[in-house]
Amino acid sequence: MTRRSLVSTALFLSLALAACGDNLAAIDPAPDAGLPGTPDAPTFTPAPHPAAPQVIGAGGPVLATPVVVPIFFTGDGDFQAETEKFLGQLATSDYWHATTSEYGVGPLTIKPTIVSTDPVPTTDSGLQAWIETMTDGTHAGWPVADANTIFAVFLPKGAIVSEGGSTSCVDYGAYHNEGMTASGQAVIYALMPRCGGASVLDNLTVSTSHELVEAATDPLPFTAPAFVELDAEHYVWGQTPGGELGDMCEYVAAAPQRLVGLYQVQRSWSNASAAAGHDPCVPAMTTPYLGVAPVLDEDIMLMTRDGAITTKGVAIPVSTSKTIEVDLFSDGPTGDWTVEAVDVASALRGQAAQLTFAWDKTTGHNGDKLMLTITHAVSGRRGSEFYVSASDGTKTQSLWFGLVGN
Repeated sequence: MTRRSLVSTALFLSLALAACGDNLAAIDPAPDAGLPGTPDAPTFTPAPHPAAPQVIGAGGPVLATPVVVPIFFTGDGDFQAETEKFLGQLATSDYWHATTSEYGVGPLTIKPTIVSTDPVPTTDSGLQAWIETMTDGTHAGWPVADANTIFAVFLPKGAIVSEGGSTSCVDYGAYHNEGMTASGQAVIYALMPRCGGASVLDNLTVSTSHELVEAATDPLPFTAPAFVELDAEHYVWGQTPGGELGDMCEYVAAAPQRLVGLYQVQRSWSNASAAAGHDPCVPAMTTPYLGVAPVLDEDIMLMTRDGAITTKGVAIPVSTSKTIEVDLFSDGPTGDWTVEAVDVASALRGQAAQLTFAWDKTTGHNGDKLMLTITHAVSGRRGSEFYVSASDGTKTQSLWFGLVGN
């Protein structure tokens, strides 16, 4: 999650404490996946379905040799030791390679921890100013900011960072951002609050993995964005869940898994795996991927802050309905699974429902084509967004976002 999305993030609390950062409410600490990569099923073919989204490089740099400097505050020894252990295992894990290498990011290096005696910043602007000052080359014990270093700040228990109406552990679980030293050197940093929930440590390691992947693949989100934009046909995914690689998987309940030793991390979006019809959230599960994709082949024009754009969706005038096809696909043999359609405005943004749904049936398997009737009750400012999900009966395995225009 980047700092620029914090205000909108506050609207998504029903499923997550942070869009872009961490799907804390969806974390299930029970391990149910092993590592490895794409399921090996050479004789099984995923059924035809619409092309999956692709996260497009916007031209900015990625971190070819990423370095993380952990920063703690005095009196936080227990969590510091556990986090250092996690970071050490993360740097040598298959997880890091699987989530970042296809985007040009290299191996991860963890530098010695800094333990600060300074007061804990209470705002993002204060945090940014502090990081900019401490990394300007004039402070003993602090490395100088450079183009490959991420300064990872871990808040102690009870510490809160607030700004612009958003508060850590209430409106978001973590974020990454950029600043600039007085000499003009960009500073890449990430903030990881100490949030509660079923497991504080699980929440922290999931948030950390998410932010480090995003900081490595989109280190300068304001001045030189990298992997943060969606292909034109899937523009709506950039609204929710968000266009950074961690964002694209964060609302999937099966995304957090124990893949770094015994530590839980969040799986992240792979363009290559998505394009091949496999689980786009990697490392892939050891069980077959359950996919569900609405057929959205109408041109929809939206007015954005950058002007008018044309994307794909379904045109449904307000107070009317339309039925669309939804394709089910998997990358291995399975029984039937369950599908659902959800209105984003009411489920994730705390607003009145804009869409309602009716299925011809709510179960199926690879190759089935279900029919979904959508009723457009209220139009959103940038269209009305929904998602369809596939569940194995225990948790959501995949999501596909779609757009309804007038």
